[in-house]
Amino acid sequence: MEEMSWVEIKDAIERGKTTVLVISGSIEQHGPHLPTGTDTYLAYEVGQRAARRLGYALVASVVRPALSEHHMGFPGSFTLTWETFKDVLEDYCDSLARYGFKDIVLMSSHGGNNAVLKAITPDLAKKLYGRVNIHLVLRTEKGMAQTAAFLKEKGISPEKAGVHSGYDETSEMLVAKPHLVKMEFAEKGQVEEALYRPENIPRFQIDSFIHGVQHFSENGVLGDPRGANGEIGKELIELGVNAICEEINRAVGKDKK
Repeated sequence: MEEMSWVEIKDAIERGKTTVLVISGSIEQHGPHLPTGTDTYLAYEVGQRAARRLGYALVASVVRPALSEHHMGFPGSFTLTWETFKDVLEDYCDSLARYGFKDIVLMSSHGGNNAVLKAITPDLAKKLYGRVNIHLVLRTEKGMAQTAAFLKEKGISPEKAGVHSGYDETSEMLVAKPHLVKMEFAEKGQVEEALYRPENIPRFQIDSFIHGVQHFSENGVLGDPRGANGEIGKELIELGVNAICEEINRAVGKDKK
């Protein structure tokens, strides 16, 4: 939407594009090889692909910065407080509700936003009830399992794929913004196998929120980006888009039509 004129947006809504994707990203460190805007760039890449695939949606300006307190040990990271993030989202949705959108889909490209999004969405939906429908679509276990299976097939372990600036995210950035990826500075980060076991990830996440990412990784990388591949990145993005579109169609009821 931010690359469209108001006339184009009005016409799109009148032609039936009455769903809008509101993606919360971040501005935070992504190791020595990726830009601080990584989550924002990937939000636009995935969001625009999803909107085109759906055919009935537009993409709002990505919300950033958001909740990145656990990355504040690295220069260039920004964070909002819980309360400010909630207020920003409420104002975003109030603005969009004025223009004839029927459905607002809240999404996130940054895992640090998820818990708060889950907490505030019911209240937001209640406040805007009767004006616009609010939906929350986050990465599903099914989608994560599909990604893990694909990477395993390619010989990429969970600890190499990582959860922040590793092989997975770096490969996707080689598709979204290749000119901003500095592979010559890519280096291994935290790759302790036990941390990436599914049963340990929730504890790992909480510990990172308590102590900060720098407690686990001096370079800010959780994974190993070395050897990241744009062709792999394309397939990873497509897997993500497929899963997201399936969830959005279900959320707004398009899968029943």
